[in-house]
Amino acid sequence: MRKVYITGHRNPDIDSICSAYAYAQLKRILDPSSEYIPVRCGHLSDSVRSQLEFIGFEPQSYMRDVHPKVSDVMRKPDIVLDADSPIYNLVNVYSMKQSSVIPVTDKGRFLGLLSVDDITAWFLEDNSATVPVYDFTVRNIASVIPGRVLKKGESDEFKANLIAGAADLEGFKTFVRPNSPSMLVMGFRKDLLEYAMSMQIPAIIITASESVEDLDLSGYRGLVYSTRLGTAEAMRRLRMAEPVRRIMGTQGRNLQVTDLFDDAKEMLASSSLRGLPVFDGDRWVGYVTRRCFLSKPQYNVILVDHNEASQSIKGVEESNILEVIDHHRVNAPKTKTPVLFDIEPLGSTCTIVHQMYLRNGLIPDSLTSKVLLTGVICDTLMLKSPTTTAIDVTSAGQLASMCGVDDIAAFGQSLFSKSESLSTRDPATVIGSDFKSYTENGQNIGVGQCEVPTLADLDDYRDVYLEKLAEKARSGGYAWTLLMVTDVLHGNSVLLTSPSKYEKKLSYVELHDHVFDMPGVLSRKMQLLPEILHAMG
Repeated sequence: MRKVYITGHRNPDIDSICSAYAYAQLKRILDPSSEYIPVRCGHLSDSVRSQLEFIGFEPQSYMRDVHPKVSDVMRKPDIVLDADSPIYNLVNVYSMKQSSVIPVTDKGRFLGLLSVDDITAWFLEDNSATVPVYDFTVRNIASVIPGRVLKKGESDEFKANLIAGAADLEGFKTFVRPNSPSMLVMGFRKDLLEYAMSMQIPAIIITASESVEDLDLSGYRGLVYSTRLGTAEAMRRLRMAEPVRRIMGTQGRNLQVTDLFDDAKEMLASSSLRGLPVFDGDRWVGYVTRRCFLSKPQYNVILVDHNEASQSIKGVEESNILEVIDHHRVNAPKTKTPVLFDIEPLGSTCTIVHQMYLRNGLIPDSLTSKVLLTGVICDTLMLKSPTTTAIDVTSAGQLASMCGVDDIAAFGQSLFSKSESLSTRDPATVIGSDFKSYTENGQNIGVGQCEVPTLADLDDYRDVYLEKLAEKARSGGYAWTLLMVTDVLHGNSVLLTSPSKYEKKLSYVELHDHVFDMPGVLSRKMQLLPEILHAMG
């Protein structure tokens, strides 16, 4: 099922949070074939959290970015080999799966990735000029050769090369010597078998038979195993009886699911490895191969309450933008295909979302109605902002009746009473919580806005906020930074600014250095921003 993430801007306010949630609810009804997931790409201010708690709404999860990640392309293991299982099992797996790597575990814990290159290296080594010596276990011998143990040896594990009993006794004696590290594979020839046992070689495999008569095994200290397989087939399989761990090659660096696609691709491309393991913290969850990076995935994204890439979730330029629902000026990122672009000059994005419900003949449920009403009331400052339209007022009334709010004014006062005094809040957090950047005449400016229950305590926090505004201007490369502090209940604001040559051109009355009175000004977008642009003109 296709996943679509619906997100507001990086400094999420009530309208951004509420419209993302409500629009996701609508899209789930209209398009059940996709999964619509509301997310937030920034951290909430204390005031926003308090207002959401007041209406009994749990905000959506935080999502840092939409950059493609390792988790988007990794493969989850469908076949895993135990490190002690024989190479014979590995060959059978490769004949079915034909994967470039196979995960290997040791007693349930991830050990590494075994690649086709490891198998090639083992094959070349096994067929080199030197006589190969193998690591054998009785368990692996029994797993690759059907048969039975006639006599257990002194050790379940041993090293040995393979020899076939195909010579006469005198010739046989020339290469079977006392305690030689050899495993004899042959049919039942009593004279050769008795001589081999007298030499105490580690193991004997008797082929083409499952029972041995008239052979005294009592003095022999090694393994005797019988099988119906012929000698040639038994030797072929025994060469693959070594444990998988024996042939594992160099391992690469562990990746995390959160590592970026581009970084992981570069890491694998710059190595000689076929794949890399992927972890989620300390837990192994999968792996990637070179094939995983043949095409770069894209996140599907719907933007609400904003349309500028600089205000959006990180990585939005790499995403597949499907829709934009907003009520701000247009400065949208380019898209590769046509998209739904609903920009309306209304007071709240939540109003737009409510109208979309109505256009589709749908009524939002009680919680969604309250969420939408909260967004409308907060973004229009209790329907007092100059951005407020008749449609906003009508939507607020309809939503209030749907969610059981009898008095919109009282509901709004309760919402805004949850705002805390700036004297008790962290200045940097307040400034950044609803901070928007703009570019005018090649100069960057930043404007924040916050709501307070009263402006009577302005002198208690004025100086520290002015200091933080100046600091943000220096650190962020802004020509001018401003904070609009709004008392919604009384319909007034004050403006705090960093030192700038433009501030003297403002038409507002200066109450103090870098502090201006803004009676009746409630909207950053409709009232403050035009004044700022005029001062910079």
